[in-house]
Amino acid sequence: MSDTLRNRVVLITGATGALGSVVTREFAQTQAWLALTGRSTERLERLMVENELPGESILCTECDLTQASDIQDLVDAVVAHFGRLDVVLNTVGGWSGGKPVGEISVEEWDHMLSLNLRSAFLLSRAALPPMLKLGWGRIVHISSKTAVEPRAKQAGYAVAKMGLITLTEVIAAEVKGSGVTANVILPSIIDTPDNRKSMPKADTSKWVPPEQIAATMRFLCSEAGASINSARISIYGAV
Repeated sequence: MSDTLRNRVVLITGATGALGSVVTREFAQTQAWLALTGRSTERLERLMVENELPGESILCTECDLTQASDIQDLVDAVVAHFGRLDVVLNTVGGWSGGKPVGEISVEEWDHMLSLNLRSAFLLSRAALPPMLKLGWGRIVHISSKTAVEPRAKQAGYAVAKMGLITLTEVIAAEVKGSGVTANVILPSIIDTPDNRKSMPKADTSKWVPPEQIAATMRFLCSEAGASINSARISIYGAV
């Protein structure tokens, strides 16, 4: 599967994050051209060095994915640089919780929806026109098990992640038959340094290795995954 994405342009959001950096490492093996985005140019450059990514096939762009103008500028820059956009792998998101609905501030609620749902909408909206023009594309978003099995004191996060699933399914219905697909991955707890730090007594052997999520994304982008559209893919590990 190493050459399936040869000369395809793959945009990875949140590329310097715990999951995004693993996704970057996975797709660096595909011979695709990579567009990497995050909030720190320095960290993006460090990611390139760590993965020995050749500068001529990489575009690194600092971007705030909650801002419409930033996202449109990002997609425009990718298309201007490479001449196309084929794949969007959206790893941006974040969790906050711990309060019942009656105690959540409007600011906390809005932050969860902006970070986890608004960003995905803005990114999809900007990426779809160049993909549809090409007649080929892959969009993969990351939701959460919490979206379909919500727990107490996680209202903002759960609602945003369920909205992301619905957004993906609507996109999939709209692009059906166009050569573009949209799918969403629902992991349980991902084995990251931050999660280990916040849950030091947890049994991490039951968590989901980020490498398994990255491999699933790669399959969805392959020709073997071309018929998969509007799928909710659960990756729950042993939880």
